Amino acid sequence: MSSGKSDHADGDGLSMKGNGIILVELAFIAMMVMFIEIMLVPALPLIAKEFPNEQSWAPWVLSAYLLVGAVATPLVGRLGDMYGKKKVMLAAMVIYTAGLAGCAFSWSMASLIGFRAVQGIGMGMFPLAFGIVRDTFPKRFVPMAIGIISAMFSVGVSIGLLGGGWIIQQFDWRTAFHIVWPLMALMLVVVLMTIKESPVRQAMKLDILGTAMMGFGIGSFLLALSQGKEWGWTSALTLGLFSLAAVLIVGFIVWERRVPNPIVSMRLMANRGIAGVNLTALFVGLGMFLFFQTLPYFLMGPRSIGGLGLADTFEVGVYMFPSAIAQLIFAPLAGKWSKKIGADRILMAGMLLMVAGYALLIGLHADELQIALSMFVMGIGLGFAMVSLINVTAMASPRKDFGLASGMNTLFRVVGGSIGPVIGTAITAGFAVAIIVPGHTIMGTSVDGYIWAWTAGMVFSGIGFLVALILRPGKGLDYENDVEQEAGA
Repeated sequence: MSSGKSDHADGDGLSMKGNGIILVELAFIAMMVMFIEIMLVPALPLIAKEFPNEQSWAPWVLSAYLLVGAVATPLVGRLGDMYGKKKVMLAAMVIYTAGLAGCAFSWSMASLIGFRAVQGIGMGMFPLAFGIVRDTFPKRFVPMAIGIISAMFSVGVSIGLLGGGWIIQQFDWRTAFHIVWPLMALMLVVVLMTIKESPVRQAMKLDILGTAMMGFGIGSFLLALSQGKEWGWTSALTLGLFSLAAVLIVGFIVWERRVPNPIVSMRLMANRGIAGVNLTALFVGLGMFLFFQTLPYFLMGPRSIGGLGLADTFEVGVYMFPSAIAQLIFAPLAGKWSKKIGADRILMAGMLLMVAGYALLIGLHADELQIALSMFVMGIGLGFAMVSLINVTAMASPRKDFGLASGMNTLFRVVGGSIGPVIGTAITAGFAVAIIVPGHTIMGTSVDGYIWAWTAGMVFSGIGFLVALILRPGKGLDYENDVEQEAGA
């Protein structure tokens, strides 16, 4: 078994050319995955219309992927530490590609959600990719390489909104999956042939029980929340699922205090900074994906009930594109400004800007210019928040615990992301109205439903700001100085 240190990380092994090739591959994969996830956003109303008898399950198109990803990512990361990051990354890519191909051939909402859940297992590719960089790149290039890979997420968002919207408009959403799954299969072969296995291994046990309790606990809560209106909020099934969720989450917390290799370390959560940045991450994910879930429905909603009446998914992407542009511009600036005024302040500013973006959307949503303004402000907030979560986690956690701490932060953010779409849909479902069109009647959502959903998003973002303000994760810490001191020790 290899030690925890890598010769490559000290600068030996791979050539600069080899490092460059690997970096391009990993960055392209990051961009592709974000493109794939965001390309679905403009198409969500079309998917719901295609399966009219299963529309209450529509938010699970996003939530299933995120929920399974939240559960699987810690396990996949640990399997990589135990058996080799390249081996496990290839396995995750195979599963992810199979999920993409399944989505292309899905025949019902249930099958689409099932294949999206399979895709979620592939979310574990990202910590493995970062781990490969840490283990095999010269130390001085690791921050830059991780920064480049992270930046590709914003690039993927930008391309996904416009490119995905155009593909779906010209063809359909299944065609979009048919285009991307062969590309991922090709990248799988490229990774197999060009990336060397990391020599780093760690012996540890998997927290299977903790993972199961967390996954089923959150899943039970989301299932009750998404189906409560249809089943009845006071029905035995709904109340039973809420009760089961509470029992499982409490059991999960108790169990994580006892297990030697927890997926959520209660020792780290006792650190005020770690607790603060993780709870803030939960509300960042919730606010972001509630927004992604509800806005396309509003944009494509009939004007007769307050929507904008768009019939073109490419137009939906255009309306949302200012958010992606803002992230591309301001995410890099967030990292730069963090050094001057503190990452904790940038994080709080990001949460306030998310609140402002929602407030603008609530008050100004009558035309493209008004939507663009709220999207741009929201994008600045997301860019600030996403970058600051990484920086604050790095500053608030001991260096030896950074891997575990960053994984926990991702977990909280993704769990929040899985909750957001379900909350948004649960709110808008309470404002359903009948729309008479030639030949038949269809159901839509009045503009009041979206306003209340966005109000909820604003409140949750505001709670995230208050958490960051009260706990001040990262306050007074200088990550670069900490690194220099430890390097000289």
